[in-house]
Amino acid sequence: SNMSLLTQDQNAMRLRNQTATDVLSSRGRWGGAPAVLLQKVTLIPESESHLPVHTLTFATPPGTPSLGVDMGLGDVVKVEVPGYKPKSYSMSAERPGEFDITFKVYPNGRASGYLDRLEIGDAIHVFRKGHRRRDPGTSVCLIAYGVGITEALPVAAAELAEHDAQQVLLVWSSRTLGDKFWLDQLDGMRGTYGSRFRVQLVLSREENEIAMHGRVAPAMLENVLGEWGVTEEVRFLSVGTKEMMRGTDRMLEQIGYPMDRHSLLK
Repeated sequence: SNMSLLTQDQNAMRLRNQTATDVLSSRGRWGGAPAVLLQKVTLIPESESHLPVHTLTFATPPGTPSLGVDMGLGDVVKVEVPGYKPKSYSMSAERPGEFDITFKVYPNGRASGYLDRLEIGDAIHVFRKGHRRRDPGTSVCLIAYGVGITEALPVAAAELAEHDAQQVLLVWSSRTLGDKFWLDQLDGMRGTYGSRFRVQLVLSREENEIAMHGRVAPAMLENVLGEWGVTEEVRFLSVGTKEMMRGTDRMLEQIGYPMDRHSLLK
C-alpha cells in the first residue's frame, strides 16, 4: 500500500540522515574528514558514444576553512571509497565553504561508481595529498588527456596568475568534441589573459576545424610549441593515465626537453 511505501521512504530517509550524522561526527578509516554532497551537475550526459562526466559540489568539512589543497601544485583530494582504497581526484574548483570534484564515471569503476551513486546530503571522507613543488618557467605547456583537464585547467589558471609565466599553452586531447566540457571557461580565460593563454584542442577520432586531428605525437608537439624553441625556460606538465604521462615525457625528451630539467612540478 502507499502507506507502507511512505513509511519505507521515511525510514530510508531517517537511515540516510542517521548515516550522514554518524559520518559527520567521525573520521574515516584513513583519517579523512567528512564532506557533505551539496549539488551534482552533469557536464556530459551518458550516451552510446560517451561516458558521463559530473561535477559534485561538497561542503568543506566542519570546522575547517579549506581542505588546504593547492590546485596550482596539482594537489589532490583523496576520497575514501568504502571497502576499497582512497582514490585521488583533482579539486576542480574551491569557493568559501565548498569545493568541487569533476569526474568521469567508468563502467564498473569502484571509485567513480561510488561517487556517482551519492545523493544530496550524503557525506564522504576526504583528505588532501600533495608533495610537489613548482619549478617556474617563462613558458608553460600543459598537456591534458581526456578528463585530465580537471587537473590541468586549475594549474593553467594558477600559472596565469603568477608573474613569471609569460605564456601558458594548454593542449587538450580527447577522442571527440563531445568528450570536451568547460569550453566556455576556456573562452573566458582567453578573454581575460589574451595572448598569454593559448589553447590547442586535439581530437583523435573526429575531424573538426577548431582542433588538430590525430594523436599527440612528437611532431605535433613541435608544431604546437612553434616559436618557443628549446630553451631552459620552458616547463611542461602532462595529466592523464600513468602510461600516457610516461609516453608524453618520452616524446618531450625526443624533441629536446628532458623532464628532469623541464618539469613544472617536481
